[in-house]
Amino acid sequence: MNRLVLGLALLLGSVAAAQDRKKDAAPAGHPGVDSKRVDEAIRKGLDYLRKSPSPSSHKAIANSDELILLAMVHGDVPPSDPKFRELFDRMMQSKFTHTYKVALQAMVLEEMDRVTHQGRIAQCAQALIDSQLKPGQWNYECSSDALLSVPTGVPIPHPVQSGAKPGPKAAPAPGTRVKPTVVRQITLQRTKFGASERGDNSNSQYAALGLRAAFDAGVIVPQEVLELGRKWWETNQQGAKPGEKADVATGPKSSAPARGWDYSKAATSNEKPFGSMTAGAVSAVVIYDYLLKREWKPDPVVQSGLSWLDENFSVATNPQKYPEFQYYYLYALERVGMLTSTVMIGSHDWYREGANYLLGAQTAEGSWRAGGAIRGGEDAQAVWDTCFAILFLKRATRSLDVASVDRWSKK
Repeated sequence: MNRLVLGLALLLGSVAAAQDRKKDAAPAGHPGVDSKRVDEAIRKGLDYLRKSPSPSSHKAIANSDELILLAMVHGDVPPSDPKFRELFDRMMQSKFTHTYKVALQAMVLEEMDRVTHQGRIAQCAQALIDSQLKPGQWNYECSSDALLSVPTGVPIPHPVQSGAKPGPKAAPAPGTRVKPTVVRQITLQRTKFGASERGDNSNSQYAALGLRAAFDAGVIVPQEVLELGRKWWETNQQGAKPGEKADVATGPKSSAPARGWDYSKAATSNEKPFGSMTAGAVSAVVIYDYLLKREWKPDPVVQSGLSWLDENFSVATNPQKYPEFQYYYLYALERVGMLTSTVMIGSHDWYREGANYLLGAQTAEGSWRAGGAIRGGEDAQAVWDTCFAILFLKRATRSLDVASVDRWSKK
């Protein structure tokens, strides 16, 4: 079956799944946030994306299809929508070339229908595994020689609630899409490392998101990949001390020392941490802790990162550096709040402050755009920032406890 036929077949399967997919009531509101204005802002943002091109970027990234699709999926745009179908068809026919695109594709497919698309999600995971660098990071390049050999998987005898403490199923949060139960397990192995020795913390945080999506789809990633990925974040947190234990606060503020991350340098460099990398790092470490069956709350790496985000908190800029990446930071901040299932980051109601800022920052045409220069030009930045704004407003990231409601696992 060629790629075009395969893409069309999977799309039709997704359309049917979407028609049968059950939903709860509309998402619950948030104190201090006008939910009707939020819904209208999301609608206008999606209309803007429908009319906009899918911009290319540096490092030979041909388009932004996966990021736009992720915003559309969470914005409940149906797969039958012409723009959605155009982007989806092209994504399914494309080769795996870049970490961002591969990780985002896994996230899109897992959110759409992780059963129908399990094989393709496994291919995304294999590409991520084989592109991890020996220090534990990722860079832009992402490909694999083993894509055609991904196994079909084995049946899972008794799908049950996952997590360290199995118990009765909790009801999904209002507005949460109820996903199909995964019934087959695919186990992957590393076939190689990425060729470079130098990665960056931006690609690395998205790789963690892609691996989490694969796990949710029943794809087993080698433990050494997860441990190596987590080790990078731990050993390269600014000011971190090996073996340090966290003094977890009982209140909303962490008592751990404030420590963060920069773009790519090691902890011994003179580069200062900034918001988007620190928020992305915290969410990545929480993901790795969860996948490695560790508790994230007593993790000193997480607690120090939360302290840094509290001390430097802002929704009006990317704290400390690169204000042009403000909306990229806001989506990272959303992931921290959702993955840790917290309303407050320190003394800050992250969603209330962020949502109200976004409601006031949207343009008349429905887009968002941070100030400052960015690769790709103003039109490209408006598309990217609009996607990030929608993902924030939708609280798109599934918290780990909610995701466990319908995630598979073996006793």
